[in-house]
Amino acid sequence: MITAKFDTTSKLHLKFPEKNKPEQIVAAIRAFVDYELSRPAELQLPHTPIMVNLLQQWAASDDQRTQGEWQRATAAEGIERLDQELGEIVRIIRKTLDAAFPTRPSQAKGWGFKSKQSTKNILLPQTRTEHLMALDDYIAQEQSRPAAERFTSPDLAEVVRVRDTMREQLYLRRIGQNQREKSVAAGNWIAAVMYNYLQAAAVHLLTFNFDFTITPKLEYWGYKVVSRRVVSTKEAVEAGAVEIIAAQETISEADAPEAAPTYGADTNGSSSDLLDLIAPDV
Repeated sequence: MITAKFDTTSKLHLKFPEKNKPEQIVAAIRAFVDYELSRPAELQLPHTPIMVNLLQQWAASDDQRTQGEWQRATAAEGIERLDQELGEIVRIIRKTLDAAFPTRPSQAKGWGFKSKQSTKNILLPQTRTEHLMALDDYIAQEQSRPAAERFTSPDLAEVVRVRDTMREQLYLRRIGQNQREKSVAAGNWIAAVMYNYLQAAAVHLLTFNFDFTITPKLEYWGYKVVSRRVVSTKEAVEAGAVEIIAAQETISEADAPEAAPTYGADTNGSSSDLLDLIAPDV
């Protein structure tokens, strides 16, 4: 880690985007690049072309994320609709098997359905996976029989369509979800690099353009410069005294055997909220 502190007594504070919010970082990079590209080429910072490239990478990653989410959501809607068709077609098959084997429900096992011998009932599958497995067995059994002997209800072609369409939509949803997750991870990595370049560029500007002094002119590059309240020595001492008294009262109430801790007062005339720039790891 490399930490640089400039202009620590300034009444201004250079505020960076939140590190865990990529959209804020990207917005800051866009503002930086927009201003830089409006300046003569010879005055532009060496960071600028890299930032432009990072923005292009971000845009491509975000497009992939959007496409993946669209595919996932569209497939999920199809799956919800197909769940109803799947359930309905399985119930029709059970009725057909009930009629075909009224006294021998165990025969339904050849078509992918379990039965309960004590009640002579053919059982319905419960989950989506069980429904699909039952249809796999049913289709395989029916296709193995002569066409003239196959059950007429439900239509075998319709059973195959529902099964195949459901598997296709499940596949598309999984692919869309995977694409979205990969794109989000890639976008987070790009945003982390952008954050480093925002810091590095700020150090460059403070060093070569503004004599190590925080100035509102940094806002031209998209940085946020805010006023900060500098705590006086008297206020710092008084605040420290309050903390000490509060700590003593707390320990006294708890009958703690040890001495109450004290907290040192900041008497250097400035708060500890300093400009903290973290350059990227090498």
